Amino acid sequence: MMIFAVVSGLLVNASFLIFTKASGQAFSGTVHGAGGVLVVGAMVMASGENGSGFALTNALGQYSITEGLKTGNYTVRTMANGYLEGKIDNVHVTAGQATTGIAFYLHLSGGISGRVTETDSGIPLNNTMLMASLSNGSTAFIGTAVTDVNGNYTIAMNLGTGTYNVTAFFPEGHVQTTVSGKVVVAGQETKNVNLQLDRSGVIWGRITASPSGRGLNATVSAYSSGFTYVGTAEANDTGYYRISSGLGTSTYTVIASYDSSFNMTSGVSVTAGAETRLDLEMSATPPPPSGILMGRVTDTNSQPIPHAFVAAEGDGTSSQGDAFTDDQGDYEISSGLQNDTYTVTASAAGYTSVDVQGVSVTVDQVTSEIDFRLPKIPPAQSGTISGSVQGDENPIPEFASPIVILIILTVTVVLFARRLKVKTDRAEML
Repeated sequence: MMIFAVVSGLLVNASFLIFTKASGQAFSGTVHGAGGVLVVGAMVMASGENGSGFALTNALGQYSITEGLKTGNYTVRTMANGYLEGKIDNVHVTAGQATTGIAFYLHLSGGISGRVTETDSGIPLNNTMLMASLSNGSTAFIGTAVTDVNGNYTIAMNLGTGTYNVTAFFPEGHVQTTVSGKVVVAGQETKNVNLQLDRSGVIWGRITASPSGRGLNATVSAYSSGFTYVGTAEANDTGYYRISSGLGTSTYTVIASYDSSFNMTSGVSVTAGAETRLDLEMSATPPPPSGILMGRVTDTNSQPIPHAFVAAEGDGTSSQGDAFTDDQGDYEISSGLQNDTYTVTASAAGYTSVDVQGVSVTVDQVTSEIDFRLPKIPPAQSGTISGSVQGDENPIPEFASPIVILIILTVTVVLFARRLKVKTDRAEML
């Protein structure tokens, strides 16, 4: 269940970090490794309640985040291939002023590499996400990777010396698998950590409200005895859902939830590689019919802004709806919109909000191309952070080159796993 919670937050935070890259924000400093080696291409991120920023180190290991940082305190993190995460808390920024000398010294990471294939066929599985975490449950070190077209992966950062579990989590069409007890040593690569994934069964169907028969966009989860197998899905606005990952051959309990209503159905038989249809009724009141509002949010260079927030407020009624943009900057508001004209607002961290007024919406019809171009918060309204990054000399050549996507992936998983660990510990104390 820990991995499920990590994954559920992954998209939101990855989108946030990708967005901050586009917004080009300002701190400055340098990033160094042990022995004083300059770390080139390290990602440095500043985040706080009043803004966020992002930069990569240059050939001298220096960085400067120049936009998106209003007055306040920030946590500054840096990550680079072959190194452990660096973090400095409570870095104060004042708008219009420079905060300098925020320097990092990074220690070596170990590495894990291998291949992911389908169990019976041996077919390589690409675009499968891997996570390595300490076997003792600690979230001190977490590394991630995505397999290539040949099923190969390399986890190249944030792995300290220790014993790890490597998990392929929620692989599409397959069952989550974990390989345990892999010893990692800082500065060395543990090779041939291969995973074979079984085909998943599928549970699909439609969830409707009783007695109206209207579809409900409920959350659906399926689990076998002892939680050996677990899968989850979200029904669409017409009530159709499909759980296509994580389900091995077994008997399942399926739970659908919508607002405060639940439906629990036991004894659902699933066979790996086969489909099982399960339609469910719930005593729930579906939302009233709504118009649909669609569009895209980009910056002034026409680059998409993921995870921007778009809200629509009715001009003559209390109707309202909202949505977040996806990785392409697209959004869709499909509930809460009655017949009315609306003021639609798009906002994102590091950007100036923009309104579009007089947008006409009709129930059961689509109003499209309500697009936004958000200007960045100008440097004059932002403080800057600068510094450097150095680190230990990296003995593993393939870990030396920067891979921004993997850094983004690792950072987001680390942050969410740690937050989840805190919540879990608190819950256990109650």
